[in-house]
Amino acid sequence: MKDISRVEVDDVLESLGSTGRYQIFKYIMAVLLGLSEAYHGLSIVFLGQANEHTCASPNPGNLTNDTHVKYEQCSIDYMYNGSAVNSTSCIYGYDFEHPKDFSIISDFELVCESAQWSDFSQTMLNVGMGIGSSTLTIVSDKFGRKTIALISNLLNLVFAISTSFAPNIFVFIVLRFLIGITLQGSSLASVTIALELFPANKRKLVGTFGMVLWGVYTSSVALVAFLVKSYSWRIINLVLACSSLYALVQFWATDESLRWLVANNHGEEAILMIKKAAKMNKVDPKKPLQGHPIPPVKHHKYIYKTEAIPLKHVATEEKPQQFERRKSVIADFERRKSFMAQRRKSVLPEKMKYTFLDIFKTPRLAGCMLMMWFIWFSNSLIYYGILLTSSSLAGDIYLNFFLNCLMEIPAAFIYWFTIDRIGRKKTAILFHIVATFGLIVAPGLKLHGEEWSNIAATVFALIGKLGISGSFNVIYFYTPEIFPTNIRNVSFGTCSSAARIGGMLSPFANLLASIVPWLPGAIFAAFCLLSTILFVFLPETSGKELPQNMDDMKRLYD
Repeated sequence: MKDISRVEVDDVLESLGSTGRYQIFKYIMAVLLGLSEAYHGLSIVFLGQANEHTCASPNPGNLTNDTHVKYEQCSIDYMYNGSAVNSTSCIYGYDFEHPKDFSIISDFELVCESAQWSDFSQTMLNVGMGIGSSTLTIVSDKFGRKTIALISNLLNLVFAISTSFAPNIFVFIVLRFLIGITLQGSSLASVTIALELFPANKRKLVGTFGMVLWGVYTSSVALVAFLVKSYSWRIINLVLACSSLYALVQFWATDESLRWLVANNHGEEAILMIKKAAKMNKVDPKKPLQGHPIPPVKHHKYIYKTEAIPLKHVATEEKPQQFERRKSVIADFERRKSFMAQRRKSVLPEKMKYTFLDIFKTPRLAGCMLMMWFIWFSNSLIYYGILLTSSSLAGDIYLNFFLNCLMEIPAAFIYWFTIDRIGRKKTAILFHIVATFGLIVAPGLKLHGEEWSNIAATVFALIGKLGISGSFNVIYFYTPEIFPTNIRNVSFGTCSSAARIGGMLSPFANLLASIVPWLPGAIFAAFCLLSTILFVFLPETSGKELPQNMDDMKRLYD
């Protein structure tokens, strides 16, 4: 099999029918992995629910001789004339409002001086996700998206089930860390498979539909947790772990990415996949395999520009004259391409090869990079902070979490209607303003402490969640458009790393909310407001070509 790395995959996909039954079915099979990401990543909200407690008495059920002793949450106070004259820690353990296996908080006694361990488990999950996103994505580029997605999801299933049998918080934390690593392997590989199923002109639609699905997946976590809330946290975790059972049929349900097969010169497998897709889409398999001329500038550029496929795989009934003419056209194209490559090499300067550090040689571009890091950090901190502090809002924790996640859906539709109409920059500013407004008003209402104000605070917190969900979607779309081709991936990766740092800190918002309920919202509002201001100084990319070099990046500001 000769080189097929120059195949125009978008043309093949168009020939197959850009939204045919094959693509839609495989897309659904790929995005099902998002369910396990939502269930494993956000389960701590329900596994780590607070369980009201006091220090246990040495004589449970018989307090007649202990009327001079007061059992507080974290201390035993010895009283004299109404005042505490001495106190000790909870040396006899704790009495909890609900059964001890209600959550990991009570089961592992993560209260008082040990309270931080529950939030630390979520931080370690985010650390694992950071490691997974920076390593397994590289591995998937080498060994294939399907392979890494399958292995990672199988490990997700093993680690998630094992978590239900964790004997202590330290084993629990280690398993959460491992889940974080494999979670990124399965979710990022599946997202890549899903996006690579469609040509470029369909990706906006695919991305928007993915946002809606994420809202459905995350909100369903609350529904499942509510249905099994009468059981222990170990049973709840086992039920949520079932989201990875899909791994048992994933091998047959998903295919390798055609783009990866072409890029890595797996010609036989690519041809078989094209034939399989053509059959499912009811398209003549000769159409995508033969290639289609794309007029007129490049003299008939064919999908297969060289003899990438043996004669037995292309139209075997093709006449000799047609075949010779095809070879002549291809040879002419290759000569012209070689000539233009030599000409570019002689005309263009050597400094067209950039490194990431070149950004910091220009103050304006360095400022752009620093601002994007802060915006990614802030969005991640606020997004996950709002979800993880759902329990501090007024009303039922399950309903609050469900509504928070449901905000993804209207945010996705607003994104769809605004991203091209008013531009990326204005859309991002709009969403940040909405988030800032909701997050500023909500803490102010909480200060009143009345029932109506607590309900109103919840409503405005949901408005803030809608805004931050939309802004997060925009920066995913916007960030790759402002950096040059040579350093686009590494720039995007550093922004993602900044987001992971925000995700690592977000769990501690729950601990802060238990001390000062309004403070997390106020901090989120401050970060969101600053992000809104920073976006004013960033360039608009709507309607502009992707920058190929540093000069193109500078021209974005013109």
